Amino acid sequence: MNLSRLIYLPLIVLIPLFVSCEQKTDYEKLVQRELNKGVRHDSLFLGYKFGMERQEFFDYSFELNQKKVITGGTQIEYDLEELPHSAKMLFFPEFHEDRVYRMPVEVSYKAWAPWNRNLFSDSLVVDLMELYKEDYGPGFIYTTHPENGREAWIKVDGNRRISIFKKDDMTARVEFLDLSVQRENGN
Repeated sequence: MNLSRLIYLPLIVLIPLFVSCEQKTDYEKLVQRELNKGVRHDSLFLGYKFGMERQEFFDYSFELNQKKVITGGTQIEYDLEELPHSAKMLFFPEFHEDRVYRMPVEVSYKAWAPWNRNLFSDSLVVDLMELYKEDYGPGFIYTTHPENGREAWIKVDGNRRISIFKKDDMTARVEFLDLSVQRENGN
């Protein structure tokens, strides 16, 4: 066997392996770029925000409940009237070190029924994306959700990621995630 082949053989095997390990998806590049900006966007909706302490969240929710803006306790319900059809939002945050870092939201049209095709979640996802473009600005990309593998509309602003995707025929899911907390935990 030729000595030059022995030298190049390991390189031929290692170079593709090295290159494939270094390639990042467009989504990963977007997250990296946004987190490197060091900009924080903590506002969510209805005055909720990332970093709220658990008790602050409960106190604020109690206040909104007293004003009849929301109802519920362990799952909060809000009537979302800004869409083309009346909808219901259900949400409750996830906490890290006693602070809000993720806010999963489920939305469905109130008049949804198997025979109301125009109220299925695929239409709802489009309506939510249009509403959230007004509320949070443009920049949503259509990509594969990095955690659940579903097709989703995703927007990343600094530390805040907003994902909108179809959960089932009736329900759309919106997730607000503080990427800086996720990065700290290596998730």
